[in-house]
Amino acid sequence: MMTTRRLNWVVLVPLVLAGCLISAGSLGQTLTVEGKGTVQIAPEFARMSASVSHTADTAAAAQVAADRVMTRILAGVDALPVAKDSIDAGQTRIQTRYRWNPRAEMQEFQGYEATRVLAFKLTSLDSLGEALELLSEQGATTVDAPQYGSDQSLYARNRALAIAYARALADAEVLARAAGLTLGHPENISAGPQRSPVFRAINRDAPVAMSAEMAPRYEPGQLSVSASVSVIFTATP
Repeated sequence: MMTTRRLNWVVLVPLVLAGCLISAGSLGQTLTVEGKGTVQIAPEFARMSASVSHTADTAAAAQVAADRVMTRILAGVDALPVAKDSIDAGQTRIQTRYRWNPRAEMQEFQGYEATRVLAFKLTSLDSLGEALELLSEQGATTVDAPQYGSDQSLYARNRALAIAYARALADAEVLARAAGLTLGHPENISAGPQRSPVFRAINRDAPVAMSAEMAPRYEPGQLSVSASVSVIFTATP
């Protein structure tokens, strides 16, 4: 069944003037301005990750215990709306564990620790609470915070770049008039580094207690996609 998503776009335009620089050279004058633009989009998916660790007297026993828990978790993940090719249960990592004994002034062997890391892409945020609950209840040792994403991130960055340039151009026109100059064409345009979308939570309150019958419904908030540009315009008296 095909699902149609509706994206609500919210454009944030800085209210402060961009940085500027007017310089005069032997061949003419230039005016340098900077602009910033931000676009907010709704997250469409979440990248989940968790780890399973178990310590035992032997490496084999530790691995068997960790694999048993991971098998239970994977069975539950298969029932979730996930991108099947994104499921990565990793290889088992085994390391020895020691603890310092201050009385004996020596390291004491504690056992072998087996660790496996699981990662997958949850394609429906409506199931985020169920996924977190599954990882916790089935024995994950650690559960990382979801990393939200959207297939519209590239388009959002393009919109943010356009907003940033428009902001820079508007400031350049104001500054040129103030300096008694006629603004010319852009001589050089450079974009700032591309950064990952920043998650902005709508509700920062602590989550309410989960009922035993139903997993909580999470409202993750928005992704903020920003871009910046630096533009050098020609200017004439």
